Amino acid sequence: MFSKKDIERYYDLSEVHYRHFWALEKSKSLHYGYWDATTKNFHEALQNINRVLSEEIGIVPPDHVLDAGCGVGGSSIWLAKKIGCRVTGISLSKKQIQQAKMLARSEKVEHLVSFFEKDYTCTGFQDGQFSVVWGIESVCYVPDKADFIKEAFRLLKQGGRLIIADFFKKQGLNEGEARLVKQWANGWAIEDYATRESFENKLSENGFSNIRFKNATPAIMHSARRLYTAYFMGMIPAFIYGLFHPAQTRLSKNNVTTAFLQYKTLKKGLWNYGIISAEKL
Repeated sequence: MFSKKDIERYYDLSEVHYRHFWALEKSKSLHYGYWDATTKNFHEALQNINRVLSEEIGIVPPDHVLDAGCGVGGSSIWLAKKIGCRVTGISLSKKQIQQAKMLARSEKVEHLVSFFEKDYTCTGFQDGQFSVVWGIESVCYVPDKADFIKEAFRLLKQGGRLIIADFFKKQGLNEGEARLVKQWANGWAIEDYATRESFENKLSENGFSNIRFKNATPAIMHSARRLYTAYFMGMIPAFIYGLFHPAQTRLSKNNVTTAFLQYKTLKKGLWNYGIISAEKL
């Protein structure tokens, strides 16, 4: 089982990879993005996911959004700049929160966004404080997804909306397939992925209605291949680094291999990339 400290440490250690391969300074994003017919380059894909999710649930200026697992604040800043809504971003990583605050100031949206070092399963915020709870590739990190869902329901106003984009393993995997998916997940400090069916059931059991699922796997294939290519580029440097840094953590050792596993399991059809939305009626 990965601790919150493990997850924080994973992101702090792997930031150098995102900074190099994901152009972190420009994109402010640590996710797969969204490729469609209009997408011209990787940076556009990383921004597109914000547009797709915001349109899916109709985010408007009066909304107050909780960005659950905000990373360095890319989505929060996008929502503030493009829509003009208030956003509160939270992350387990103190380093990410510091960067998010700095980026918000540089983008001149600090009057609309705020960032806190918090756990999205136990935020300490007031009941009904938000009209939207939003998460991009972050909910997968909680071992029991119901812990996130219960807190999201508590935090939402009546009529509030939940939207996430995340990885969902296929139902009915055999032992070998399940082990391969779990190996991939563990490389990113994730205990395991939920199935779409189990996640939707937990949403319903905890009060959510109008649950909708969109299979967005085709929209992330280009990014998955890009990460796969990065694996081959990073193999030798990672090996050399390991020779001179034998005390590096298991997480940092596995991070490069994970770039291979995510594509191998995707090509085998063992998981989907899904966008799930729901409402608190």
